[in-house]
Amino acid sequence: MTSMFGALASAFRNQAPVPYVGRSASWALPFLQRNDAESQMRAMGSVGTLFSIVHRTSNAASQVNWSLWRQAASGRKEDRTEVTRHLALDIWTRPNPFFTRQEFVESVQQHVDLTGEGWWVIARNPMMRSIPLEIWPVRPDRISPVPDPEEFIRGYVYRGPDGEQIPLERDEVIQLRMPNPLDPYRGMGPVQSILTDLDSTRYSAEWNRNFFLNSAEPGGIIEVDKRLSDDEFDELRDRWNEQHRGIANAHRVALLEQGRWVDRKFTQRDMQFVELRGVARDVIREAYGMPKFAVGDVDDVNRATAEASKAWFAEQLTVPRLERFKQALNNDFLPLFGATAAGLEFDYVDPVPANREADNDERLSKAESAHRLVSAGWEPAAVLSAVGLPEMPYVGPPAGVPKPRIANSRRRPLVLRAQAEPEETREDWQEPLEELLADWADVSEGQREELARQIESLVDEGRTEDLAALTASSDVGAALLEATLFAQAEAVGERMVEAAEEQGVTITAAAVAGVLAATLAAGAAVTAGLLATGLAVAAGREALRVWAPDMSGEQVAERVVEHLEALSDASLRTELGGAIWAAEGAGRFATLEQAEADGKGATWYEASEIRDDATCEFCEKADGRRYDTLPEAQAQYPNGGYWACKGGIRCRGTVEPRWDES
Repeated sequence: MTSMFGALASAFRNQAPVPYVGRSASWALPFLQRNDAESQMRAMGSVGTLFSIVHRTSNAASQVNWSLWRQAASGRKEDRTEVTRHLALDIWTRPNPFFTRQEFVESVQQHVDLTGEGWWVIARNPMMRSIPLEIWPVRPDRISPVPDPEEFIRGYVYRGPDGEQIPLERDEVIQLRMPNPLDPYRGMGPVQSILTDLDSTRYSAEWNRNFFLNSAEPGGIIEVDKRLSDDEFDELRDRWNEQHRGIANAHRVALLEQGRWVDRKFTQRDMQFVELRGVARDVIREAYGMPKFAVGDVDDVNRATAEASKAWFAEQLTVPRLERFKQALNNDFLPLFGATAAGLEFDYVDPVPANREADNDERLSKAESAHRLVSAGWEPAAVLSAVGLPEMPYVGPPAGVPKPRIANSRRRPLVLRAQAEPEETREDWQEPLEELLADWADVSEGQREELARQIESLVDEGRTEDLAALTASSDVGAALLEATLFAQAEAVGERMVEAAEEQGVTITAAAVAGVLAATLAAGAAVTAGLLATGLAVAAGREALRVWAPDMSGEQVAERVVEHLEALSDASLRTELGGAIWAAEGAGRFATLEQAEADGKGATWYEASEIRDDATCEFCEKADGRRYDTLPEAQAQYPNGGYWACKGGIRCRGTVEPRWDES
């Protein structure tokens, strides 16, 4: 419990470790001043080189596809599972009714490339503010952070085209920025460092234009020996323009009735504008780290250099920009969805093309290394694993080619086929699953009634924003599932005893107690809790969809219950089936561990994967694989099925004990 003094200390403690703004600073004065972002954005439309660079980088970033993933416990990308249905994914696919994701990303990236800042504003349902609905890009020159001496940022202010000021909360704005070394609140883009050079480029282009509009030559002076009256001055000016202004009148002989012409000629060569514009292009590319080939300026190109240029552009220019979006999505956008986004992350498809030449060289190097090691007498299967090659059956050399000399003549084959009976194994877990699904109907009915009462109450009380916090009890489901898992673990223990007897070994089935019982109980509680949470999320989402201001809580609840009753049992079947198979694996390993403790452990263990038509490519490769120790087998089948299976908890692979030397 926090003491009174601790509470007071917390109340007066800065949330930022050091002050970033003075305590006397007012949010309404110094931080609402317009910065120069507008001129930086306008520069894109006035300098061709800048337009080319920004267009290429922003367009490349917008063309990349994105996916939403559920992180794996291992932390490895290859172990993640893709999430295809989530509100965050829907919004990112279509940020708002007027912007596709491609347009949104391109627009924001233009702002970042030009000003060093990109801003998103989150639109929400005014009746349920906790749920984001849309994201909009806004111009950097129209939004400003409101610094705070204690909280770093208090909020933001958006200035509309008519000067109106709109305050925004911190959870309504997401900022992408290239950090400014002098201002932690704003960004700094390349344009800020080359604005003078951009002006020079623009002015030189305008001078060239005016050169052709104004006599097609630089100007001179008409000198007269007396003061001209207004009428005489106007007449002289009009006649000169009539005879010499414009391209069609270039180089005509000038006839002067009075005064004399004094030439002040400066040719384009004298002004060196061609060289000036060339230097400016180099400066612009330098600021963006953009080589000539990246903007299409190539003197000599072939297929090899073109592919290398493409890979360089993707790796050095596109990927860093995508990473900025990725961090904003995962650190700022996903947390807006609360618990429903826990463990999720956005990721993009790598735009860097594969280096086929390097891949071929690596593959050849691995094959040569494997050949040398096997020829020296090392065990083939271990060699393949060591050099990173897939397992492959050995069929011998072609006719006329002598077999390699192998020192270890008792090596085992690279692939061992499964010896389990698939039909019997499926029945061992499918029958309990069907019985459990039948009993689960009562669990689901009770949860639907519980959710309906909460929805009715929240709607009638006008608290629709709390629909995101619906809960369903999982105690009954956990108890029911726990009993099924205990029975499955006991059954597989008896099957291990029978398998050992068929191979001439007598072992004892492990009792469902101690660590095994605790593991099964925890698995039942977690699975039942996840299923209850998923049902509550589905209920809240449907309640929000069908709710209207004139509806009663009972009407909304009835529609939600109808929706929940119509849901497919596919997800339920997957989760419960995975839990039963995990119990199968736990009971199997518990009995095999006890056999080892009794001095009757199996000689080796064989992976059994070809159990149905849905076997994935990774499980097909693992099928028949030999494991010399029980811990080695357990590491590959930690929770029932094979860890690398594409089907996740749907995997029904396992290992079979072998008490022989073959």
